[in-house]
Amino acid sequence: MTHPPLILLAPSEDKATGGVSGRLTMTPAQRWVRERLVVLAKTGSPEALKKAFAVKDLALDRARTEALDLAGTVPLLPALSRYTGVAYQALDAGSLPSGAWTQVYILSNLRGLVRGDELVPSYKLSLGALRGLKAHWRAALPFQLETLPEGPVWELLPGEYADLLRSWPRPRHTVEICNGDGKAISHFSKKYRGLVARWILSHQQGDPRRVLTGRIPGCHWVGASGNDRGGLALQLVVVP
Repeated sequence: MTHPPLILLAPSEDKATGGVSGRLTMTPAQRWVRERLVVLAKTGSPEALKKAFAVKDLALDRARTEALDLAGTVPLLPALSRYTGVAYQALDAGSLPSGAWTQVYILSNLRGLVRGDELVPSYKLSLGALRGLKAHWRAALPFQLETLPEGPVWELLPGEYADLLRSWPRPRHTVEICNGDGKAISHFSKKYRGLVARWILSHQQGDPRRVLTGRIPGCHWVGASGNDRGGLALQLVVVP
């Protein structure tokens, strides 16, 4: 039996507003983050808040209010509707079958592992904003990841998020995005991770050999080699 492919994505700073009012459930790991974020919102200096929320002025006031509201009823949207950054624009989840949303998992700085159709609030929180946040998710995420169903896993994550999964033993495939000289690119990598995820989900193909036959707009595949996650690293070259 062939199991559907699974996609791991990083969150985006850009998020849609609004949603249906509801109250978040909290695991101990999620509560740890929320409580520290609320304390920061209540007592943090302007400089600390700017660092935590990566915004300023009116946007900073809004981010602080969102953090303080997390303990109560808040507007909730499915994760793939909430996150609107470059990778999610390229993924264009709204045009995919609704079932594909259950194959996407996002490493939320606030909630840890969330499925694409899971309800999440609007929030601002950078991975380096709270003392101990990286270490917290590095320890907690492997336990959350044990709930993933069977199927080939595609880790389409930038370095700081991939680092959170170093202790997770499950094999997964990765994609290296390079320019014509073979040098890794970062500026446009989010877009191409989103496009790769879209191809995998649109075609329901998680086998690296099949993925290598797929056409990704603006680039081409050049091969694959073993990675240090027990899977394959596919090389994708962006066309100038």
